Order: sequence, then structure tokens, then C-alpha cells
Amino acid sequence: MASLQLPLISPIPQLVHATTPDSANKSLLFVDFVGLYCKSKRTRRRIGVTSSFSSSLSRFANKKKSSCPVNATLSVDRRNISPPSPPPPPPDLKPKVANLEDIISERGACGVGFIANLENKPSHAIVKDALSALGCMEHRGGCGADNDSGDGSGLMTSIPWELFDKWAESEGIGSFDKLHTGVGMIFFPQDDILMKEAKEVIVNIFKQEGLEVLGWRPVPVNTSVVGFNAKETMPNIEQVFVRVIKEENVDDIERELYICRKLIERAANSKSWGDELYFCSLSNQTIVYKGMLRSEVLRLFYYDLQNDIYKSPFAIYHRRYSTNTSPRWPLAQPMRFLGHNGEINTIQGNLNWMQSREASLKSSVWHGRENEIRPYGNPKASDSANLDRAAELLIRSGRTPEQALMILVPEAYKNHPTLTIKYPEVVDFYDYYKGQMEAWDGPALLLFSDGKTTISSMLHPRCVSH
Repeated sequence: MASLQLPLISPIPQLVHATTPDSANKSLLFVDFVGLYCKSKRTRRRIGVTSSFSSSLSRFANKKKSSCPVNATLSVDRRNISPPSPPPPPPDLKPKVANLEDIISERGACGVGFIANLENKPSHAIVKDALSALGCMEHRGGCGADNDSGDGSGLMTSIPWELFDKWAESEGIGSFDKLHTGVGMIFFPQDDILMKEAKEVIVNIFKQEGLEVLGWRPVPVNTSVVGFNAKETMPNIEQVFVRVIKEENVDDIERELYICRKLIERAANSKSWGDELYFCSLSNQTIVYKGMLRSEVLRLFYYDLQNDIYKSPFAIYHRRYSTNTSPRWPLAQPMRFLGHNGEINTIQGNLNWMQSREASLKSSVWHGRENEIRPYGNPKASDSANLDRAAELLIRSGRTPEQALMILVPEAYKNHPTLTIKYPEVVDFYDYYKGQMEAWDGPALLLFSDGKTTISSMLHPRCVSH
């Protein structure tokens, strides 16, 4: 597997990171954005009228009627008017301790964060710490009326090959070829007959693309911890292992898996169960465990995450606070690339522009197969899901992750003194691409990983999410 570069210092604005204070583990990077972009509790205030204001208003009303047209509608009680109040005392400029009640009262918005080992050493401790941090984000997410079904939570890691090799050996498959094997995490229809039909479609698409399905693994879960509402829509969850024979380069393998997934999605659209089939991930590098769950329930629901041989050098975790879409299992985050906090305020325009360009977008890497990977957007999905799809398209088309995110979500670069003076080439980059891609405006925070690079970027500080 290609070596990870964690973290990458990206030119995207205001990258937020902090190393752990633990001197015994200086190679660990821990980034937690639990306090970013909250929504305060708002209370109505009573507005009173001071006696000095009443006095001034009275004098205004006592003017001649000819010069005071408002006199007909303005009536002030003149009987008990108090003398003007003394001027307020000068403000106390002495520094004061912050009011912790105001800070603690902040609520709302998704919680996101990541942990990474700077030396690219996988361990279960990374996964365990990420789940612990995710558990501390429960107050950041939404919950259903049953008080038990979360808006969503999830974890993205590298593929735990040791765990999957152990399962494969028990099934008589043998150890996987890590370079040429893709792993899909799939939500299937609840009905077993429909799930069987969906599997047949998936196998046929893989076969016609020259990929070999090595096996299906039912993901072990604990359904007793799922909330009532979430359980009603809970999918069957299985993993598929496929061998990519004709590609050697990691990027080409990922591109081939992307084409297969898009073909499967197109084939599923004509089926009655099409909306019930969803790939959380299909990759040679990363895997996503997520669901319509509360933060602390994710670890309890997926037994894999409790296994000591589930190891990863990084983990992105997310707790969802659903705003403009109803909670659903597929809309939990992280997505296939991104963990997102905020709202895309320009989502309708972004989807329209993406659709209008579908016929003209071309790249040599697709070898004339552009039509097979359309559509690029999905109006039934969330704004976060569509941003993820746009980033995936650019990266699979040959863009670097840094370029893709800078094109999609440019910083406020106009008249920026630092960029203009020190990095004029960055300004030129933004000016060039603004004519090719309209900004997806609104994200407060984005976390990204393709399994080789992890990027954390705080964007648009002016935007307060949710």
C-alpha cells in the first residue's frame, strides 16, 4: 500500500492542527474541532424605555402640530415624567475572567475531527482514540424523537487488512493481494430477496469490467443498540472483496473501482430497490463505517471496531447534525472522501452548473467513457454528499486532492495581503479556475482523506453553520 503523508500542509486557508502534549507519543497528531462554529441559544430580551427617552419624546410631541406630522399618531403620558437620568459611569476597562456560562451554552452543528500517526504506523490505539473522541461529540449531533436514533455518526480509516485476512483464511479464500484488491462497504435493501437481486447486479457489473468477486462478508453488528426509528430503516450491511487484475497503479485501480460503482448505481436506478443500495466506500485504500447512530453507539454497533487487530494509521470521525435533509443511513458521514461541517449555501446553483457541463467535461484518463460515469450530482442526496461527489470526480480525473479542494472551495483571496504579496501564484490559480467551477460556498470545515493524504482545512470563517 502506498505510504501515507500525514498531515499534508495544504495551501487551502487556515489549516488547523495541533500535536498531542503527550511526550511519550510525539508522533501522534490529534485534531478535534468540537468547538468550531456553534450556534448560541438565543433568548428574547425585554426592551424598556428609559425616563430620559420619554422626556425627549415628550418634548418632540409638544411641538406645533404644523411642524410635527407625527403628532396625530404619537401620544406620550406627560403626567409623571421623571427628570433625565445621570450619565452612566465610565466603563470598567479592567480585564475580567470570561463568563464560562456563555461559553458552555454554545450548541449545534456537526462535530468532526481526525487522529493520525505522523510516522504512518497503523495501530488499534488510533481507532480506539478516534472512537473515544467521537463519543465526546454527542452534544454536537442531532437525535430523533425517540431520543435514541442519531442523525448519524461514522469513522473513516485505512483498510484493516489484518482483520480481513483472518476472515478470508477462515472462509478458505486465503490472504488478499493488498495492491489489487478493492473493498466495498455496502448498505443493501432490508428484504433478503431484493438484496440477492442487488448482489447479482453488482457481480455482473464487476464481471463485465474484468473484476473478480472474491467473496461477500456480512458485517457483524449489534442491532440491540440501534434506536427504534433507525432500526426501522436499518439496511443489511455487507462487504464485498474484488480483485482488480488489469491495473497496477493505485490511482488506476481506484479509478476502475469508481467506474464500477457508477455503473452499478446507474443499473440500480431502474430497479425498485435502487434507492436502498448505497456504497459507503469502494476503495483499495479506505473504508467507511457509519450509520444512523449516536456517537457512542457506533463502536458498540460495529463489532469490527472493537477488534484489536483493526489497525489504521489515521481515522476521521464525524457526528452529524442534520439540517436541510432528513436523517438517513447513507447520509451519515464521513462520506467517501470528506467529513464536512457547515452548509453549502449555493448547492442549487452548484448542482445546476454541474449538470449543465456534463456533456462537455472530458479527460484523457476516462478513455471516452465519460458518459458512463454521469450524472455527477444527485439532488436526492445532501449538500455534503454532492460536494464529496464533485471532489471525487476531480480527483479521479487526475487532480491532486489539494487542487480539487482549492477549485471547489476557494478561500476569500481577493485583496488578501499575504496571498497578493507572498503567493501571487495562488491568486492566479483561483482567478483561472473561477471560470471553470463555481465556488461551493458555505463549508466551515472540511476533513479529507484518500488513504494516502489527510487534509484538514478551516474555510470561510464568516460562515456559522447550522
